[in-house]
Amino acid sequence: MNPQDNQTLETCPACNVSITADEKVNFAVGQPGTRAKLYARVCQFNQKPGCINQQPELIGEKTEDDDFRSAEDLIIPGIHDT
Repeated sequence: MNPQDNQTLETCPACNVSITADEKVNFAVGQPGTRAKLYARVCQFNQKPGCINQQPELIGEKTEDDDFRSAEDLIIPGIHDT
C-alpha cells in the first residue's frame, strides 16, 4: 500500500471524521467506509455548518448497506428464538 493513501485529506469540522487521500472515511467507531455511507448515516441528518460531505458528485451512489439496518432486520439472540 502506498503510504500516501493513509494520509488525511480532510477532517470535517462538523463531525470530526477524516477522509483520506484514497477517499476512505474513518469513522469514530468501526471499519472505514465511503462518502456515501457517511452521508447516509451522518451528514443527511447532521445539517451542521461546515460539513465537507454535501457534494453529490463526491458522495456517489448509496448502496443498501450504507444505511443503518432497521430494528426489524436485526436478529437478537433470545428474542427471536422460537
